[in-house]
Amino acid sequence: MGLFDKIMGNNSDEEKSKDNQEEFKSMIVESENIPREIKGIAIAHNLPLRELDFKIIKIKTSYILGKEEGWIEADKAKLDQFKDKDFLLDSNLKIKQIYKVDIFKIQKDEHTPVLPEIVLSGNKSLTKIIVTIKKDLEVKYFSKIENRIIEEINKKKIRAGILISLHDEKMYKEVKKVVSEIRVNGILDKDSVFVACQGIDIVPPINDKFEFHYKKNLSKEDEHGRVDYSKRGYILAVSKGDCIIEYTKPQFGVAGRNCKGKYLAVEEPESDHEMLINHTESIIKKEDDERIKYVANKNGYVTEDTPGSYDIKEDMDVDEVSFKTTGSIETEMSANVKINIKEDDALKDAIGPGMSVETYELNIQGNVASGAKLKTEILIVGGQTHQTSIMESKKATIATHRGTITADEVEIGRLEGGTIIGNTVNIKQASGGEVIGKNVIIEELSSNVSITASDTIEIKNLKGSNNKFLIDPTMTKEFNENISKINGEIKDLTLKLKIIPKQLEERQRVVRKNKPTVNLVKEKIIELKNEGKEAPSTLLAKVKEFQKSVVDYNEFLKKYKDDKLKLKNLKEDLDQVQMKVFSAKIINHSPWKEYNEIKFKLISPDIEKVYNTKEHEIIREISLKETSEGTYEINRSSEYSS
Repeated sequence: MGLFDKIMGNNSDEEKSKDNQEEFKSMIVESENIPREIKGIAIAHNLPLRELDFKIIKIKTSYILGKEEGWIEADKAKLDQFKDKDFLLDSNLKIKQIYKVDIFKIQKDEHTPVLPEIVLSGNKSLTKIIVTIKKDLEVKYFSKIENRIIEEINKKKIRAGILISLHDEKMYKEVKKVVSEIRVNGILDKDSVFVACQGIDIVPPINDKFEFHYKKNLSKEDEHGRVDYSKRGYILAVSKGDCIIEYTKPQFGVAGRNCKGKYLAVEEPESDHEMLINHTESIIKKEDDERIKYVANKNGYVTEDTPGSYDIKEDMDVDEVSFKTTGSIETEMSANVKINIKEDDALKDAIGPGMSVETYELNIQGNVASGAKLKTEILIVGGQTHQTSIMESKKATIATHRGTITADEVEIGRLEGGTIIGNTVNIKQASGGEVIGKNVIIEELSSNVSITASDTIEIKNLKGSNNKFLIDPTMTKEFNENISKINGEIKDLTLKLKIIPKQLEERQRVVRKNKPTVNLVKEKIIELKNEGKEAPSTLLAKVKEFQKSVVDYNEFLKKYKDDKLKLKNLKEDLDQVQMKVFSAKIINHSPWKEYNEIKFKLISPDIEKVYNTKEHEIIREISLKETSEGTYEINRSSEYSS
């Protein structure tokens, strides 16, 4: 074949293809798979798929059950069966649809109505199909737009293999709403999203499992994602009513059916974890159809003496708390767990370095090492505490104290340079250290101790010097909170009252200015009334407006006077709180040694009064008093007050 023939041959093929395109207009087909039919026609007629579309003529729904022979065509009555969940969940049921459609070549012109873009989406199992009708400002209402939108949705269902006219009742209502919006607004100004088909979702089976809730805090990460491996959960505390162990029974799932008509089977639940739990009366077993719960019947910690046998106890004896043996121990205060640490060798640590213990009651027979942190309701230390140890408790008793303790009630055998912060502090011997409290009693005081109290400092026997005694009412939390509250209210009221006089003056000026005019208006109203005439509403409104301004002024004035009185009372309250320093005292039952400093601190005015004791001086009580001249001085008395 020559070059000319090749060219002519090619042109001839193009002409044939052009003839095929012009010849094809439409074709009616009946099939279960319309997309396949369209593809076949496109290939046969050498047409791009995008140029072909179809119109639904008829839909035939058929089903088959295992007991039936052959496919049954569903008429209207039989279609109602598909609303029955039990019918749909029959595993033998199979459903198919055959569609009779007219496949045609798309021919658009300027008169073709514009439809909004329609998108179908679904969940993974296709039990729910969602339609999105996109916002479109070009769409206009026309008489058959509702039918056209429904047809477009159904055509997309056919392309996706989704069954039509099954569980899609809501779709028709939602399309009506969309069409109504187009008709009223003239445009479609927002997306509309709704369900086009709703199948039956699978309810997955539940496998059996055990959950040991009381172990959940083991190896728990902190806020920075770090795990403190010193906290190994040696004691697992619980409170009465806590669920400590829970067994979930295996539960069968429920099959489903998706919007393609496909049956969705479910697997059998696994049952691999069932085990026998033995327990004492400290644990209550509660069971229902779905689970078994083992609930704490008292406060304490959970023990598993033998595998599968559980109990709750309150007291625990351990030899020591260290990284090697127990790790740090933390329990809820409400669990009322008591821990007894038996190590009492003076050369060893009962609480090891860096260990922390948090429990309701802690009885330590021996020593507390460096960096240890203890938090309890009741604390007993039979040995000594390291200077870097930190303790917090409600009630604490310590033999020899060198660390830091904060507690409501503190009893110390011997203070050796440690720090004590508490309300009531009792110390047998003190040699160096710092004591801050509400009431402090020391039986034998040596040297180099700093003592600060808000109410009393009492010394039974003073043996040393270079001690500092300070009465400072601000050291107590209650005092600081009270002072802070009063000062805050005084500040707020002072700022508020500062601008009131000008506002009062302006309101008073308005009342005085309008009063003559209003009096004339009142006279005019009386005159009209006497003549049997009704006063104009404008005159009556003028009088009412004036009366309201007078009432507002009087209420404003009353509020100003009330706030001034409140400010006065607050200042008096502040004075009363600050007067507490004058009832505080320092008591010494023995002769004073020289070089001991006595100091009283006032808040308002901010003054410190200091006195240094002399050798063999007999002063039983030392307090602060205000003189008749308004000055302050330290009062020293050789007698005890009543």
